[in-house]
Amino acid sequence: MQKILFTIFATLTLSLTAFAQDNGECTGGLCGTPDTSGGGCGCGCGCSILIAFTDQGDTYQYADDFDDDGMEDDFDNCPFSFNPTQSDGDGDLRGDDCDNCPVSANFDLADSDADGDGDACDGDADGDLIENLTDNCILVPNPGLEDLDVDGIGNACDLNDDNDGCDDAIDNCPLRSEGQCDGARSLDSVCFPDQDRDNLEDVFDNCIAMPNADQGDDDGDDIGNACDADRDNDGIDNTFDNCANLPNAAQGDVDHDFLGDSCDDRLCYVITNSESCLDPADPFSVHAGKPMAVQTGDTLVLPVYANRFNTPIKYTWSVVEQPADGDASIENPVGSVSFSQPESPQYVYESDKEMRFAPRVPGDYVLELRGELVWPDADYPDAKANTSRVTVSVGGEALPSFACGAMPGSTAAAGVLLGLLAAIRRRRR
Repeated sequence: MQKILFTIFATLTLSLTAFAQDNGECTGGLCGTPDTSGGGCGCGCGCSILIAFTDQGDTYQYADDFDDDGMEDDFDNCPFSFNPTQSDGDGDLRGDDCDNCPVSANFDLADSDADGDGDACDGDADGDLIENLTDNCILVPNPGLEDLDVDGIGNACDLNDDNDGCDDAIDNCPLRSEGQCDGARSLDSVCFPDQDRDNLEDVFDNCIAMPNADQGDDDGDDIGNACDADRDNDGIDNTFDNCANLPNAAQGDVDHDFLGDSCDDRLCYVITNSESCLDPADPFSVHAGKPMAVQTGDTLVLPVYANRFNTPIKYTWSVVEQPADGDASIENPVGSVSFSQPESPQYVYESDKEMRFAPRVPGDYVLELRGELVWPDADYPDAKANTSRVTVSVGGEALPSFACGAMPGSTAAAGVLLGLLAAIRRRRR
């Protein structure tokens, strides 16, 4: 019987290890660092833990996967939009979920009328209610289709409306073919129309079809703010720019509130929504992370977020709600963390002390994180312990107690072995 027991134990261990190696982080060649990220190839049992809804690259942490879709930002074709499938129908390297023209390649994401439809697939690219097929100025509004010199290019985008050899900018009468390029302005009002009626003649107006009497042009590109698709001239279309009025080509957004660092006057780290962001200036608080949807057998290492950085925190994780037939427990539910990730409110678990949750029964689970500062807060000395809850929706089939969630050495596996030992003792009696 003892040989049978040893065989069962060995078989469980080998099968679990083989399963983890086939599905773990290391299979892609980008192993995490167990001492700092809670992932990698050293989970204490010779395997790599599959952590749902975190990035699949070199670390298991939220900091480098902005949208938490399982793809690191450097490899994500929509780093700010949840798109785990990475679908890119037009092959322009921009995922369908963040492409303003998912059916036609448009690498520059140009959107002249800022209506959310890229020029490459917008039937009326300039928004003047004239379809592109019949519009003689496709990217500049010209509802009247005026074309003085009948050259097929509407006046609104024709650099020489009267085709007299003088560009409109130096023609003393752009709408009369008089060939006068001396710059002396004609007093004839016919020469200088005002299409948008903002009291600025078109030839001097930096937004011909949109009223802008102030002629604001923040980036100095001679296109007025009112009609400039890239007002700060940083190469990012206003529609997608998280700081449309200040140059920020890198689109830095350290607190994930979709407002770029260049124009964000408040540091408040968004975990689930802007209403529950973590502000370092507020009293101490923790956050348990975003809701998750996983399958039975997945092992979760839930994050600890706090609005303090590199500050010792005592934590306790507990299961407060679970399905009627659930028997889920948490491995390493009590502990402490001291260091947060760079420029992130997410804390790093101590090596081999990660909080692990492996549900075996489908259904909804509510987990609660309780956090408390080890040392009194200088700014808020009366601060108390803080709690936060997260819902984990588990799908799939119910698993037996010896499945992957019950690793040798865990509470469930120990229960199986103790039961077998008890049977041996009874038989010997």
